[in-house]
Formats: sequence, structure tokens, C-alpha cells
Amino acid sequence: MSPQISRERLKDFTESHIARLTANNPGGIFTTILTNITNAYNSYFGDLSSESVNLAVQEGKTIAMESSKTALLKNISENEGLISYTYRNNPETYEEFYPQGVDEYYQADLPTLETISNRYLTVLTNHAADFTAVFVATYGLLQGTYVANRAAQTTAKGNVDSERSDLATSRPALALQLTKNLLTISLEYAGDESKAAVYFDQSILNAAFRESEKKVESAIDPLVTQNVFDSITKGEVEIKGKNNGESVLYIGFKATAEEPCTAADKVVNPGEEGSTSSAELGYTSVNKYLNITNPGPMIGNYVIEKV
Repeated sequence: MSPQISRERLKDFTESHIARLTANNPGGIFTTILTNITNAYNSYFGDLSSESVNLAVQEGKTIAMESSKTALLKNISENEGLISYTYRNNPETYEEFYPQGVDEYYQADLPTLETISNRYLTVLTNHAADFTAVFVATYGLLQGTYVANRAAQTTAKGNVDSERSDLATSRPALALQLTKNLLTISLEYAGDESKAAVYFDQSILNAAFRESEKKVESAIDPLVTQNVFDSITKGEVEIKGKNNGESVLYIGFKATAEEPCTAADKVVNPGEEGSTSSAELGYTSVNKYLNITNPGPMIGNYVIEKV
């Protein structure tokens, strides 16, 4: 299904079709396809609902993880003064806690921080007799909270990725069922083109394509290339957009609508937004198809607009 058709318009179009099919089902001749399209609709938009819920959960878990990370790093930094004094005559032991200084902890990514904070906990436990029980317990609590919140965030992110994987399957399935319904109805009323308007409100999709002449917002599966615009005729057109997803995207003008973009084209990182000219994206009289490619491994999301 074209990326020019947004989720909202697809929802409206399908709901309208289901209502029309329900109201115009003489003798139950369309009951089977009515059931099938209803199931496909519930599957896709149920997945959308689940994704929304899981995204909210992931955001909450991320906030908790970042808060516990900040508290852990603050404790490690504040501990350094006492540990340095305690082992002022034994630098080898001090280096067990801070082999690369305090900066090692602040510069670590999330998985590495979990590893080296576990190392710190082991060292502190081994030398617990040199410190108060409160000193040791405080670090253990903060480190344990960070590890737990990090695990919860990772699980929540996995749930989001799973739902997005389901969306990659359920949207094409819905599009396929809509096509089957169109063919079934056409065969039933062969030669009577007026019946199309009884069962499908084409104006909903027409509005999508009129809007898409300037702006396209879409999800894109891993290892997939989509054609965004094929109507640009000069190199001075301003193109602006944003990568709304979690996957790097490649964008550029190509000779055909199917030709994939590569890392040699414009690379747009997750969360990145900006604007440029069609010429800077590679437009020529030969390369006139603005394509976007998701190299994977996650589903991408983007919005691109001609200004």
C-alpha cells in the first residue's frame, strides 16, 4: 500500500467500507468478505493501539532508567573523595574502583555502565570492612535500581519492536483484503461500475493523494525502498523532513522509483530533521525519483515535505 495513504485515512476508508458493506449485503452474499475485512481491520488497528500503549510504557521506563542512572553516577562521583583518602597510601586498591578515573563511568554507554558498575559493586563488597555499612548499602541500592530499571526499559523497547513487527505484517494484510473485496464485488456486479461508489468512498483516498503531492508521512519496513515524490522537475525545490523512527534512513534521487538508496546518499539518523534542495539530494534530469531506503534492522518512520 502506498506510503501516501496515512494510517488515519486508511482507518477512515476501511471503516466507511465496512459500514457500506454491512448495509449493502443482499442475501448475505458478502458476509465472508465482510468478516475477513473486519478481522483484518481489528488486527491492524489493534496492533496500532498496542504500539501506542507500549510506547507510553517505554517512555516511562526510560525516564525511570535515566533518573536512576543519574543517581548512580552522582554516588560514584561523590564516593571518589572518600575512597581516594582511604587508600591514599594504597593506590592499587583505589584503581580497582577507578581504573580509568570517574570519567570512565560518565562516558560509558548503558550496557557498559551496567558492566562496570557491577565491577565497582564487587570491589566495594570485597573492601566493605574499610567503609561504613550505610556507605556500602547506599551504593548497592542505587546500582541495583539502575540495573532493574535498565532491564525494564529493555523489555519495554522489545515490546515496541514486536508490535512494530506485527504492524509490518498486518497493514499489508489489510490492504490485500481490501483488494480482494474490490475484486469480489466487481465480479458480482460485472459491468456495473456504479456499484463501486456504493461500497467504497474513493474521495478519502483521493484526498490523501492530493495532499501527498506536497507531504508524505509513512512507516517503512527494514530493507524496503519507497518512492516519495516523482513529480519534481528542478533542482531548486526545497525538501524538508524528519526521521521520526529508530532506524537510520537513506534518501536521494534515483533513476527509477524502485532503485534503493545507499549510505553514499543522504544519511538521516533517528530524530534528525532539516531541509535541503533537491539538487543536493542528487536531482538531475535522469535521477528524478526521490526514494527513501531503510537499511534495517528496525522499522522506520519519516515525514518529507516539499516547501
